[in-house]
Amino acid sequence: MSKAVGTILKAWRKQGRYSQLQLSLELGVSARHISFMETGRSIPSRQMLVKIGEFLELPKQEINRALHSSGYASVYTELSFDDVALRPVVDAIEQMITNHMPYPAIVLNQTWDIVRANKSVKSLMSEIGFSGQSNLVEALIQDSQEKSKIINWDESIRAVLTRLRHEISRSCKSARLENLEKRLSLRLSKNDEVYCFHDSQAFLSIQFRAYKRELSFFSIISQLSTIQDVTLSEYKIELMFPSNEMTKIFYDKEIEKLFGSDKNDSQK
Repeated sequence: MSKAVGTILKAWRKQGRYSQLQLSLELGVSARHISFMETGRSIPSRQMLVKIGEFLELPKQEINRALHSSGYASVYTELSFDDVALRPVVDAIEQMITNHMPYPAIVLNQTWDIVRANKSVKSLMSEIGFSGQSNLVEALIQDSQEKSKIINWDESIRAVLTRLRHEISRSCKSARLENLEKRLSLRLSKNDEVYCFHDSQAFLSIQFRAYKRELSFFSIISQLSTIQDVTLSEYKIELMFPSNEMTKIFYDKEIEKLFGSDKNDSQK
């Protein structure tokens, strides 16, 4: 059991690119103690595991996994989205995406399943042929590049792949997420993959052919802070905004025709 958690700790440290000495200085313990924990000669306390995991900014699910490997109880809950204990936060999320109308807003979990979406997203997904899809990456995998209503298809796929790879590198091992990344990357040719999208560029707009016109959006993606639940900590709230005046005018003027006056619809 101690060797199992030692392997996890070593992987954590290497992922964070710390030497044993560097990590020991940050945590206020000896490098020898770090070495003993990694080799299984010393069993880390529950508090030490949480301290290391939080310092390295690891996902809460990964910290729980290490605790289980050491025979400790989880420190973070893992409740369902509909659990009554999460109701205040869920209500706030639904209020966010509802108030974002007329623009699209969506909530995704760790593996990009659609958890919540406002009317605008549902309508847009229907327009571009994604209606009925429960996973955003799966929808992109099945989308035909030749017939796609995503105008800048290559660029958009590369941007999603960049996000996926970053999330995989920072998360606990998810076979499903890795499978989605692999299948989506196969949609690009080797020449396409040479182009490297950088998160540091001003912003990437995704362009659609929808509602008999061309629409362009950029996204702001946020996650919840001070959350002690595994499920909620992995949710991503994506708010889409018009990236040109034409798109803004269309949505601002056509909301009643497109979605009606009732904004209270943010269920999956």
